Amino acid sequence: MSMTTPSQYPGLDPEPIKWFKEMPSSTASAADANEETGHVALLAQADLLLLLAQMFAPPSDDLRFLLGIEVLDIQELLSHSGLPEQKTLSETYQQIRQQAQATGLAIWTEEYNRLFEASVACPINESGFIRRDKGVLLADIAGFYRAFGFELSEDAGEKADHLVGELEFFAMLLVMLARAQDQETTRTTHDALSSFSFEHLGEWLPTFCERLTETTQLPIYQHQAQLLLSAWMGVVTVNKLPMHEGTVENLPEDDGTPYECDMADRQ
Repeated sequence: MSMTTPSQYPGLDPEPIKWFKEMPSSTASAADANEETGHVALLAQADLLLLLAQMFAPPSDDLRFLLGIEVLDIQELLSHSGLPEQKTLSETYQQIRQQAQATGLAIWTEEYNRLFEASVACPINESGFIRRDKGVLLADIAGFYRAFGFELSEDAGEKADHLVGELEFFAMLLVMLARAQDQETTRTTHDALSSFSFEHLGEWLPTFCERLTETTQLPIYQHQAQLLLSAWMGVVTVNKLPMHEGTVENLPEDDGTPYECDMADRQ
């Protein structure tokens, strides 16, 4: 199962807010209605993470158009998400939306390349922050993807540990949890969310947001870091997922030496 949708820019979905709107209305009992509300919240959270993932695509006219989504649409999405601090999240998105229209594409692209491509001032891959054997790390992430039928877009050309791919996978798990039809599937999917959050995405995302805020020269990326971190912490909290108490230490500049694995550290 892949959640990517072809568009002018590979992987950029022109309609990222869709999952929670597809949930059919119910005329069932109050208990069933409460359960349905929980399902809609999961779908809304998935939509929000997908939108955040697409914010980190290379700057383009398509991305600028995507970020033109009306604030009222975001407010509706957030109102169904069950996340805390919805007003703050909405206001931060409004700042991103304004900056997307005000920032020149050339300047925006130059900063993207400085941050994530050329000098890699802020790595956008898990392996840029986690001090473990890179091959083992990528293999473990790929194992999660295979187990749940998730495939990265072939056109994207990104590694398994790229922020966008990890966010899309996590969003897919939220959708699967919302659509689970039995307790076993629900438990298995929630366990996967917990494991992937604690072992991968949640281990480095907060540090990535902190590094991005400190190193970027454009307000749009500062606001994106703020929105990503706030939304992530909200999703983890409301779904009772395990959370790291500390943050990952920033790694020194790559000196060409191989990553050290946990087993080697203990020997």
